[in-house]
Amino acid sequence: MENILHDFNEKVISLVANCLKNSMTEKGISDFTNDLESEMIEFGSQVTQFLVEYAENIIFKLKDRKEKFESLEKDDRTIISIFGEINFKRRYYQDKETKERIYLLDQFLKLEKRERMLPNVKERLIEEARETSYKRAGQKASYGTVISKQTVKNEINKIDFKEEIAEEKENKKKVKKLYIIADEDHVHLQKGGIEEPRLIIVYDSIIAKGKRIELKNKKHFGGIYTKKIDDLWEEVMTYIENNYDTEYLERVYISGDGANWIKTGLEWIIKSVYVLDEFHMKKAVNGIVGRITKANKKEKEKQKKEIRTSLRRLNFVKFKEICYEILEEEMEKTTRERKEDLMKYLLNNVEGIKNLYRNKKELHGCSAEGHVSHIYSDRMSSRPMGWSTTNINNMSRLRTAKEDNISTEEILNNSKKVIELKEIQKIRNQANAKIKESINFKPVSVPIMNFGTIEEKIFFKNLLEYKAV
Repeated sequence: MENILHDFNEKVISLVANCLKNSMTEKGISDFTNDLESEMIEFGSQVTQFLVEYAENIIFKLKDRKEKFESLEKDDRTIISIFGEINFKRRYYQDKETKERIYLLDQFLKLEKRERMLPNVKERLIEEARETSYKRAGQKASYGTVISKQTVKNEINKIDFKEEIAEEKENKKKVKKLYIIADEDHVHLQKGGIEEPRLIIVYDSIIAKGKRIELKNKKHFGGIYTKKIDDLWEEVMTYIENNYDTEYLERVYISGDGANWIKTGLEWIIKSVYVLDEFHMKKAVNGIVGRITKANKKEKEKQKKEIRTSLRRLNFVKFKEICYEILEEEMEKTTRERKEDLMKYLLNNVEGIKNLYRNKKELHGCSAEGHVSHIYSDRMSSRPMGWSTTNINNMSRLRTAKEDNISTEEILNNSKKVIELKEIQKIRNQANAKIKESINFKPVSVPIMNFGTIEEKIFFKNLLEYKAV
């Protein structure tokens, strides 16, 4: 062990010497950092390779191992580390009593069966895929090793999002008003059609940053809940009850575009009222008025102002009168039907419009559309891509988890883990003790001065004797 570590010590000094010499070229320190990066990656791969092989030999020589497990043949295994592929041999052992066969090295290193990627590579892979294409993620997760797009997709697909353990806080927040905004994205499926990942954000206050408003104490909920929307609202309700004093709470505002799945929240969330998103209300008004041209600008602007005024005053009789006048003037059947649908849309959301204007001073507007764009659309629907339902669901949850500062490592910890034999801990303790014992030596300070090439010795001698002027 001591000789091998001295060899590594030599290698470090040697690679630094070479990198320093290269830095004296015209390109200077830029070349030095490039060379150092590639050399250190290669060095990391060699250290990992050595660690695996050395651990295997330690296990093989342990007395307890010999008493409990019989050594059989050696097998090859390849793992993908952050330094690239690591190829090694490990022994297959058989329990002398139970006849069960096992790779003790895999247990010692906590390697999952048939898994090629180490957990930290998976983390990098998923973190990259959460932001960019599967192809790019596969290129960046491990140095010198390209992981296929299909493999990246499969890893996203395999993520098991366990239901969060609901922990009720002792000191719950006391707020009088709580806000919920909700919307969905429309993501194309590979086999045709669309899927609608839902997004709900709960928050309790805002802070103004110039013209922008930041939601404070946010909690995100997202994923595919097409046929089980009650499950989503139950999650939201549980979060609120565990984190907020619901007796002190006076009102919960649920804002959205009027979709039935959003209004379902009224059945689950106590003290809640529904508010129609002003963005969608204005969008509907613009659709009813129709396209504005130079020729009709004055008339259309007047109609738009009258509709908005009637809605603001909650005068829905007047609203319908104005809409029917517009419909009578519309000669094109398809356009007339579309405008009529928009009128019905607003009339179906009368309560939401009333709550919008009656509680205007307490509301902050609904930014759900912007959040959907930032959290979902930027990755899943802003470019022509096809997804599977499972991957939409998992990508949605990955994106919302990022917004809640939940690490990829924490998410993957919910996945399957190595099932460890009870005997392995004793072997692990003994192996660790042997490794610590073997590295208990004093390395020489600059071994290259004794064992390096003549060129390296001269270079380091000059470097060590250098004095600044």
